[in-house]
Amino acid sequence: MSAENYIDVEAKKLWKKVLSELEIDLSPIVFNTWVSRASAENLDDGSIDLVCPSTYIKDQLSGKYFPLIKGSLDRLGHAEHKINFIVREEKEVKEPKEIGPLFAEQTKQTVVSAEVYRKVGLSRKNTFENYLMGNNNRLAYAIAMAVAENPGKSYNPFFLYSGVGLGKTHLMQAIGNKILQDKPDLKVVYCTGETFTNELIETLQKGKRNGKYTANEFRDKFRKADVLLIDDVQFVAGREATQEEFFHTFDALHRAQKQIVITSDRPPKDFTNLEQRITSRFSMGIIADIQQADVEMRTAILRKKRDENEDPIPNEVIDYIAEKIDSNIRELEGAYLQVLTQSHAIGTEMTVENAAKALGQSIKDDVRKPVNLNQILKAVCNYYSVKAVDIKGKKRTKDLVIPRQVAMYLIKELTQTPYMTIGEFLGGRDHTTIMHGVEKINGEVSEMGKTRQDVANVKQTIFSV
Repeated sequence: MSAENYIDVEAKKLWKKVLSELEIDLSPIVFNTWVSRASAENLDDGSIDLVCPSTYIKDQLSGKYFPLIKGSLDRLGHAEHKINFIVREEKEVKEPKEIGPLFAEQTKQTVVSAEVYRKVGLSRKNTFENYLMGNNNRLAYAIAMAVAENPGKSYNPFFLYSGVGLGKTHLMQAIGNKILQDKPDLKVVYCTGETFTNELIETLQKGKRNGKYTANEFRDKFRKADVLLIDDVQFVAGREATQEEFFHTFDALHRAQKQIVITSDRPPKDFTNLEQRITSRFSMGIIADIQQADVEMRTAILRKKRDENEDPIPNEVIDYIAEKIDSNIRELEGAYLQVLTQSHAIGTEMTVENAAKALGQSIKDDVRKPVNLNQILKAVCNYYSVKAVDIKGKKRTKDLVIPRQVAMYLIKELTQTPYMTIGEFLGGRDHTTIMHGVEKINGEVSEMGKTRQDVANVKQTIFSV
């Protein structure tokens, strides 16, 4: 072995030990997005080269995480090390390492035509390769990949839920896209719960005009699928005919061991207007959720977008956007585009101050667009699948009391409307009733439970419109 090869081998050995230690010390998103993607070479006379696949990874490793990396290198290498950071772009994208056993062996991919994507209803952009994985979505990602590798074999059905704009549609479509590429002989059907409902209504109306009800074409489309992807299934709730058809479609596919993937804005147990026989079947497989992304995850998403598009946005502006926009990924990317567009349009320098102006806020103030009482009530009703007239009514059933109190709480928090006015708006209720409802929900929101997540989901719906 030549001296040059020897020092590279020793560098790799030492870096492997460092990675094993850092994987324990760092969060998965930091480790997988930045640290693990670096490699080492040229370990010689207390000097080592760390090769980074991009400039922004180099900036992270040589900045924020430098003390941790150097401390580990010096300790495990039993010497002081001078670290030279080198940028050398990757020639290919590597699969995430930490999913491990849930991944099957890579299969040969088929080139899928644009017509197939159009017919199935999938976006070819929504793939596993451009979906960043972190603490908030690691389990969901692993299950989705396993489902795509072996549809109908394990994790069937797969029920995925999250708030608005957190990536559940992307992950669902990534399953469909991978199956189209790896298993082109399988029939993939994707639609939203709203589309499923509308197609059924059109089928019934068509049959009625012809003097008879016939749903064979509709049933053939869904019940002969090898992989059925239903997005936002909450739109099926409260519609008896749709629920009946959905139940029999689900049963037929599950008995035939066909893969079913369902997404929603809430877990099955939180549905109030969906039949028990349907929600119980959702629990026959596996349920996973996607939590809100932390600031490191949001930063990684924007930097990846910046690097892919080669946008001239410096790290400090990316960090500012990631810190300020914490609601969902959709709003995060919208804010990024807004800052970029304004800078191009009026020719301003890309600074934190100008980014703040583009987002309509000062650096210290976080201003959200104003909302009115009707917007809040509509969002609550949509989330809980109840009617506004019932929220304002006198019924005190469990399926109405909770959304009614959530509406009270959100109206007070987001608009600072007086208790008496809220009471008048919600059916002429006494202000003490409103105070009690607000205090009750406020107490539950302070705990890490279901109500806290429900309120967060409704807020996301309100501000994403």
